[in-house]
Order: sequence, then structure tokens, then C-alpha cells
Amino acid sequence: MNHKLERIFKQFQSVAEFVSFEELNAGHINDTFLIKTAQSSNYVLQKLNGAVFKDGGKLIENKFLISKHLQRKFAQLSFSEIQRRVLCFVASKSGNFFYQDIEGNYWNLSVFIADSVTYEKTPNSEIAYEAGKATGNFLALTSDFNAAKLTPVLPDFHSVSKRFLQFKEALKNASKERKEQAKELIDFSNSNIAEMLVLDDAIRLKKLPLRVTHNDTKISNILFSKNNKALCLIDTDTVMEGVIHFDYGDAIRTICNTSDEDCSKTHQIGFNMDYFKRYTTGFLQELKDSITSEELQYLSVSIQIMPFIMGLRFLTDFLNNDVYYKTNYEQHNFDRSKNQYTLVQKIKEKYSEIDAFIESAF
Repeated sequence: MNHKLERIFKQFQSVAEFVSFEELNAGHINDTFLIKTAQSSNYVLQKLNGAVFKDGGKLIENKFLISKHLQRKFAQLSFSEIQRRVLCFVASKSGNFFYQDIEGNYWNLSVFIADSVTYEKTPNSEIAYEAGKATGNFLALTSDFNAAKLTPVLPDFHSVSKRFLQFKEALKNASKERKEQAKELIDFSNSNIAEMLVLDDAIRLKKLPLRVTHNDTKISNILFSKNNKALCLIDTDTVMEGVIHFDYGDAIRTICNTSDEDCSKTHQIGFNMDYFKRYTTGFLQELKDSITSEELQYLSVSIQIMPFIMGLRFLTDFLNNDVYYKTNYEQHNFDRSKNQYTLVQKIKEKYSEIDAFIESAF
């Protein structure tokens, strides 16, 4: 592996000398490695599975385009500081955004941001606030970028209507046993779908502007300095055209759940109002000059919609006999779906307070 990664690393326009590597994430689809060099700079080398991402080159091009745009926004900073505030990519020696190996996999290289930390779980309200600032800042700085230039690598990724059609198809083909086990979750899906389509309808009716969106704003995709100040969003594989509610609602979904996404004990699942208020404050502070009144109007409902989408996706996979998400036991996707639907219910219980706070915070 060492020799292979060194050979791949040498396909990029870096003058640094490869010394060693460390596996950062052996994902279900992609693999990520920290490349250590003899110089002061280290790098992150990522492999995209070419069998899954047929348009892997376009995905990496999306990341390059947004990175270059953000770097121009920080032109007043030193080069080293820009590399801490923006995920900066290195072009291949052939001049492409990526290197493609003989197996069809796509590789991309970015500068490693040293002396930084990530969190799997939000540790306190100050980190929630900084996370809100990071997401809001990303959306504000890219608000003048023509999002239509980005390739939709995952079309309709956050479309409730598309996810519901997939659920109905899975339900039609599911085993009797799994349908019986999931009856309560199936009923919840059907009884809540109408109100969960409001964001889809607003997008279809062009009530909301389409912008650059990150589309995977969980807390672990935000980089912080060691003194707990937000630096930048990372893992920009899903950057595409969308609405800000995707990023706001998904961040709230992960940051404000009082339990882990895999928790099967529903009594432990709640909605952390303090984290919600701190995140929302930071988010709206950064977006105050670019958010529209229509966008503001749909923020509160997006907090329900994003966990509903995830619950629906987990339920769909459970009905399909767990063909998409990696599972550790037979009921894993069932428990994940129940977790997300419980969170939706907890949000509904506090919806008036949530809605009032968003209105007062802007």
C-alpha cells in the first residue's frame, strides 16, 4: 500500500517528498489517507470509488471550483492562513482536477490543515455556536457563485418526494415479516408525508433561491482550531446546487439530537434547545446580509424535514433488506429510522418555541 500511495501522490503537483501515510477513514465507499512528507506541509489523499461515482471527475471539479471561489474571498489573508480557512486542492500533473488510476478510481489531493480538531458529537453550546457560524459563513461567501455551474452528482439528494417514492417501492416489495416489524414507522411515514413536502413544493414553485449548498453539514464535517473557533467546512464531496434549508436543517438534526443516531433507546432521544439557539444565532449572524425573507420563513420547518428524510431513508433500506447502509446487526436500520422519527416528534413538541426563536433572532 505504501508504494501505491506514493506513486499516486507523485501524480499531483506537489514538490513535497512522500515519507509515510496514515489511514484517516476506511469508508464504506471512499478511502482517505493522511500523507506525511519530509517538508512542513502534509496532505489528504482521497480515493473515490469509480464503480459508485461514474462522474467522479465532475464531483472533484465541484470541490475545486468552490475552493477557488472561497480562496478569492480570503485574498486579504496570508497564503498560510487561507490554507487554514479553506479546503485547498492540488491539481494533478496532467492539469486535471483529479488522477484516475487503471482501476477507474478517482483520486484527489488537498492540503492537510494542521493543529485542528473535529468532533463526532457536539460537546458544548459554544461549539454549536461556532458550527452555526461556519455553515452560515460558507453559504454567505458562496451566495454570489453561480450554482448552476456545479454538476449535480447526487440529483434530488434531499427531495422528500423522491425519497417517499423509493419508500413506497420498497414497501411494495418488502417481506411480510419486515413490514410487520416496521408497521409503526410505516404509519408514521404515511401520516406525516403531506407536511414534509412543503419544502419540495416551495422549491418547485421557485419561492426559494437555489444556491451553493454543502449538503452534509454534520458536526464532524466542520473543522475547528484548538481554541475551538470554527475554521472551515470539510468533506465537500456533496457540494451542489440546493437551498440553505438543506444545510441548516441537517446540521440541526445532528447537533441537537441528545442521543446518537444509532441509539435504540427512544427515551434518551431529545432536542437540545440550547444548542439549537446557539447554532441558529451563529448561522443567522453570518447570513444576515444575504438571506431572503422567504428563506427565513422555511427555516423552522426544515428542522423537521431533514430528520424525516433520514428516517425515511433508513426505513426504506430496512424494507429493502439493508442493501445501502452498512449495518452491524439485523435491526440496525430499523433502530436508526425509529431514532430519527422520534427526533421529529420531539421537534414537533417544541415547534412553537423553535419558530418564535428564529423570528426573534433575525
